[in-house]
Amino acid sequence: EDGRAALHVAAMLGRAGSVKELIEAGADLKARDKKGKTFGHWAVEAGHVEVLKSVEAQCGKEKLKEFVREKNNDGLTCAHAASAVGQVDVLRYLKEACGEELLREKNNDGETCAHGACAGGQLKVLRYLKATCGEGLLKEKSSEGKTCALTASLGGQLEALRYLGETCGKELLAEKDDDGMTCAHAASEGGHLDMLRYLQEMCGEELLREKDKHGFTCAQRASWGGLLGIVDYLKSLGINE
Repeated sequence: EDGRAALHVAAMLGRAGSVKELIEAGADLKARDKKGKTFGHWAVEAGHVEVLKSVEAQCGKEKLKEFVREKNNDGLTCAHAASAVGQVDVLRYLKEACGEELLREKNNDGETCAHGACAGGQLKVLRYLKATCGEGLLKEKSSEGKTCALTASLGGQLEALRYLGETCGKELLAEKDDDGMTCAHAASEGGHLDMLRYLQEMCGEELLREKDKHGFTCAQRASWGGLLGIVDYLKSLGINE
């Protein structure tokens, strides 16, 4: 129903021998399921480096590079897919086999591997990306101006946000997207009180008073969802609207 071929299933299960046999039988390594995922996406999400190594041995490094750069319907490469689920060993292999530039690729929304790691709270991936690609990758913005910090905030990933604050500084935590949304807006709307306290500690009350481009505040966003804990915390700081 999801359009997976035998090659996709074998890759997902880590059956490198079966993948080799399917390739010998003429299986299309660029075949996609209904979401545009290739065998590579299925292999990396499950952490099966051995499948990629087998394909490299069978088809050569240049062919492997071509396959893992293939994007799904959302523009995600194998590196994006691995980052989102915390597969650091896969990322190491992809970097060694295909080069650092693969880790810098952006999806259809202009998001990097670092955005995906932040959304899933994948600290090991973030540390690896910083060590490999530099701090600049953690400061990249999406096509709508969304930072990794805002992505972490939207996902309620406090530890990822703390890491970004420690690594990139409080300036990153205070940035707005193209709609004027801050990390504090995201934390308020999501009901993430500990995150909001952290942002206040790092950036001051001013951040919690900011309005987005539509004039909405943290307090208003919290009130939409009936998040009284957030509303009460803001009131304790003298922020009533």
